[in-house]
Amino acid sequence: MALSERELGIVQLGIDALARAIAELGLTLVIEQDFAGLRALLESRGAFVNPSFDPRTSRLGRRDFWVHLIEPGGRSIGCSAEKIVETEDILEDLATGRIFYEGGYAAVGGPARVPVVPVSRKLGGLLSHSGSTWVDPSWRGRGLAMLMTRLSRALSFRNYGVSANTGFVRQSLERTRVPVESYGYVHVEKCLDGYFPPQGSDEVLYLCWITDREFVASVEALPTHPRRPVPLFGSPRTATARETLVDARG
Repeated sequence: MALSERELGIVQLGIDALARAIAELGLTLVIEQDFAGLRALLESRGAFVNPSFDPRTSRLGRRDFWVHLIEPGGRSIGCSAEKIVETEDILEDLATGRIFYEGGYAAVGGPARVPVVPVSRKLGGLLSHSGSTWVDPSWRGRGLAMLMTRLSRALSFRNYGVSANTGFVRQSLERTRVPVESYGYVHVEKCLDGYFPPQGSDEVLYLCWITDREFVASVEALPTHPRRPVPLFGSPRTATARETLVDARG
């Protein structure tokens, strides 16, 4: 069931609050759709280029975008990407590689599929998928990963009516609380333990997800976040059809 008008209003409050928190740090926020630019930014900083968000390997469309943070003086210091996925099962897309490559692993010389570990819930339908979150070392520790991932997720829930947001991480909750505290995921479950073609080696991968209503609850909890509280102001209002990605450009 789609979010109600009141729930969409809460999501809008979250977008406003997150954009304001970024602006208060003196940063410029731009919503980009040039994924070649994202690839170039990550490559220039020696960061991993997730093939899901690389236009050379993955199909990216008009609904896909990335958050770009720029410090005074014009230097890029942060990014986080979001794509809209229509699928029967996100885990099957991991098994075949379709979430990473147009045509799957086989299209880039890999296997037809790899073994995956079942998770507790089948995630399908219209989803958003997050990745390529990076923060310049000089800006780490200020909550930017939290702000960017929640903002991109909020835009996908508001603008496209996705039922859940997903992502992959390579470290479990036994090693780090980042998937929950920074990225805000409610569910984190092992989904792969073996050969991972994008790396060309064995890896342990975790599927993270949060549903639309769980996200609404997370927005309401922003003022009490343990590491980076973000105040909400105003009453919930409904996002209109005229509100688009550019509203978050700060």
